[in-house]
Amino acid sequence: MLEPEAIARIDPGGMRDIIASLPEQLEAGMKVGGTVNVPLGEAQRIFIVGMGGSAIGGDVFAAWLADRAKAAIQVVRDYHLPSYARPEDLLVAVSYSGNTEETLAATAEGTKLGCRGVAITSGGKLKELARPAGLRVIPLPTGLPPRGAFGHMFGILAGLGREWAVGDLKAELGQAAVHLRDLRTQFAPERAMRRNRAKALALRIRPTVPVIYGAGPFISIAKRWQTQLNENSKVLAFASAFPEADHNELVGWIEDPRNRSHRPILLRDRDEAPGLRRQLDITVSLMSRKAKVEQVEDDGSTLVSRMLGTLYLGDYVSLYLAALRRVDPFVLRPIQALKAKLAEGPRKG
Repeated sequence: MLEPEAIARIDPGGMRDIIASLPEQLEAGMKVGGTVNVPLGEAQRIFIVGMGGSAIGGDVFAAWLADRAKAAIQVVRDYHLPSYARPEDLLVAVSYSGNTEETLAATAEGTKLGCRGVAITSGGKLKELARPAGLRVIPLPTGLPPRGAFGHMFGILAGLGREWAVGDLKAELGQAAVHLRDLRTQFAPERAMRRNRAKALALRIRPTVPVIYGAGPFISIAKRWQTQLNENSKVLAFASAFPEADHNELVGWIEDPRNRSHRPILLRDRDEAPGLRRQLDITVSLMSRKAKVEQVEDDGSTLVSRMLGTLYLGDYVSLYLAALRRVDPFVLRPIQALKAKLAEGPRKG
């Protein structure tokens, strides 16, 4: 089921090509975002408003720049901005479709408050709302599922944020794109399983419920793994964070007899603080008494290279798990059904 021809049969929508295009998406998004100037001014916070696949780029962006940003970056998944939002704060509204009701509501609230900013969208109501409110509209290419436009959205944020953080974001993202192109040859469908980490990992986790763990900036990457497995592979998967998980979930891994039906996947990094590294090593040794533990680590030269390299591996794992389960990674019928019901409005009577 993991030969290129078999993958093509279960993937008529071309999710494999969308996943492969991440390096090019990042470069295209960075170029577009770099043409728009949104000065920080007196802003104390940058609110990135979005939901689902449109918000995950903001999560990864905020995690990348957590200790370098000149203003706090906060992702808002809600109908409302936080009560502490102020007129001088920046608003970045992200909705691939442009019709996400939570994003529209929070954006309207932000513009009413007087926030400056941009709207990143392929069209829809967000585009109509943004321009009269003074938000610059940055277009996204059409024809992609929101989760498949991650590279465009992340690249645009990096281009926009060139003055929001310390360091040369363009150079760092360029290095990451080179790294991802090298990984693409390693993870590609044409690469045999014995030399393809993504295929091998998909096969190992197939009979289990994956639980993906990250620490620090990799918490956002763990969330991306979860949602890609949920949506592309159509499986239950969960994400959690260290060190907090060692204060509760560790008990379940050791004492719940169902632990062997679940698979902990730890996203590690070479720059883990010494105390955290020691704690995670001990955690792995304890978990390994009851469950098979997968540890994933990328060898990129910069933090963003390693974050995106780890993310890229998860995207390919989700594709190969879909192939193993013989499910189409592109379509999302349950979410389509939910949105159709919501569009009907509340029942009367």
